[in-house]
Amino acid sequence: MTTRYPFSYSAAAGRAGERGFTLAEVLVAVAICLFFGMAAFATNQQLLFALKSQKETTAAIMVLQERKETLRGMAFSDIATPDTLKNVIKNPTGSETSLGSLNEQVTVSVDTTDAAYTSPSPTPTVLLRNPQHTDPQEVTANNNLPNYDLLRVDILLTWTGANGRQRSRQSSEIFGHGNIGQ
Repeated sequence: MTTRYPFSYSAAAGRAGERGFTLAEVLVAVAICLFFGMAAFATNQQLLFALKSQKETTAAIMVLQERKETLRGMAFSDIATPDTLKNVIKNPTGSETSLGSLNEQVTVSVDTTDAAYTSPSPTPTVLLRNPQHTDPQEVTANNNLPNYDLLRVDILLTWTGANGRQRSRQSSEIFGHGNIGQ
C-alpha cells in the first residue's frame, strides 16, 4: 500500500519553496544590534559618571563637615588668629582622597550682624590650601578679628570632577564667643 501525499516533493521544489534572509536584511539586523549595544554602552558610561560625581559630592560634604567640627571645637580667638587657623587647615581631613586636586579656601570675616561691624568691612583672613603646597597660603590676614564678637567662616572646596568640569561645594558658619573650645 502506498501512501499518497497531497503534494509531490522533489529536491528542486523543496529549495524553491524555502526562503532565506537577504544580505540587506542581515545588515539591517546587525545595524540595529550595534545601535542598541552602543546605546547600552553610552548609558553605562553616563551611569558611571553619575556614580563618580555622587562619590565626589559625598566626599566634599564630608570634608566640609569635618572642617566645621574641627572649628567648632576651637577657641574663638584661635579661629580669629591667622597663624593658628593655618595650622589647623594644613592637616587634611582624610575624606578628600577621591577628590583628586582639591583646592580649599577658608575665609574668616566679621559677620555683618555684629554690633561692632562698621562699613566698610574689615579685611578678612583668607587662606588657600591646594595639593601643590604643604602649608596653606595666606592671601590676606587680619589680626584684629578677635576684637569682634561674631565671625563668619566660609569654606569653599573646588576640584575637577570625573567628567573634567570644575565642581565646588561651600559652607558658611557663624562663630561667637563661647565656642566649645573656649
